[in-house]
Amino acid sequence: MTTRTLFTNAHIATGQPGSTAAQTAPLRDILVEDGRFAAIGEGLAASLPTQGYDMTGVETVDLGGKLVTPNLTSLKALLELKEELKDTVTIQIVSFPQEGMYSYEGPNGESGADLVEEGLRMGADCVGGIPHFEQCREFGERSMHTVVELASKYDKLIDVHCDETDDPNSRYVELLSALAYRAGIGPRTTASHTCSLGSADNAYFFHLTKLLKAAHINFACAPTENLYLQGRQDTFPKRRGITRVKELTDAGVNVSLGQDSMQDPWYPLGNGNMMIILDYVLHVAQMMSFPEIDDAMKFLTVNGATTLGMLDSYGVEVGKPANFVVLDADSVFNAVYERCDVLRSVRDGQILCL
Repeated sequence: MTTRTLFTNAHIATGQPGSTAAQTAPLRDILVEDGRFAAIGEGLAASLPTQGYDMTGVETVDLGGKLVTPNLTSLKALLELKEELKDTVTIQIVSFPQEGMYSYEGPNGESGADLVEEGLRMGADCVGGIPHFEQCREFGERSMHTVVELASKYDKLIDVHCDETDDPNSRYVELLSALAYRAGIGPRTTASHTCSLGSADNAYFFHLTKLLKAAHINFACAPTENLYLQGRQDTFPKRRGITRVKELTDAGVNVSLGQDSMQDPWYPLGNGNMMIILDYVLHVAQMMSFPEIDDAMKFLTVNGATTLGMLDSYGVEVGKPANFVVLDADSVFNAVYERCDVLRSVRDGQILCL
């Protein structure tokens, strides 16, 4: 059943120069059908019936002259928050096309790629992409070219939700790596999730490894989300869903861990406890030799700093910013074994929390 709503008496800010003075413009109405803009104009409540439009079942909501703004208001808020909290936490913002760069079309004809570029102009730190979510392979490939072009143009990092699928034929990480290698920005490029590598065969992965090492791109794994979301079409045997953390690490590729969902539909139990995230990976990737456990904290520390492009300012070294945490353990092995708590968090020498 088609759902239809007519929003009346709206001041519309278009995001174009001078649009902040929208209150001087005439009030307009907005017709929405099945979640998409169907018509925008003055006096639609009166003009639509004269054009033969059936108003039966249309819900009317009077906005009373309030301001309506397009997609990027949340980015403005995040940029303000980043500045406000800069002395407490380092925030990197990704200009990310949730519905795809070339599968999304905005109310004014703008593409997801247009909005990503606008986000970069506004001050986002990273170019995002989600090629496997595009409507077809061609759009996904085009989006990878655009991601690398925008990163080069605006001197930004890259963080792509790449191949977050069980489909072993989703191979955008290969294209992203090759393009980043050619552009000379591999170390500034991160492929997040890459779940398809957990389903790809060894012959393909062996072929891919040479390119990954040459490009020096980074991988980011969100194990709790991947375990929860992937493998849903499997009965048994049921795939684990995460990327090849062990194999990538053994090949010398930088892999870091993260959690990209906090109590949301993608992962309702997300709480930001990185020791739990590490625990999941060591189990699922079967990385429990003593050397692997002794080296495990790197996934949360130096590898993460490498992924974020912060290695020059990261580390407990003379001359670097005094940013560190104190863990309730006396060794890396015991910290991992006990899933230890954080006792203190220190930023620029100042204790933030106990």
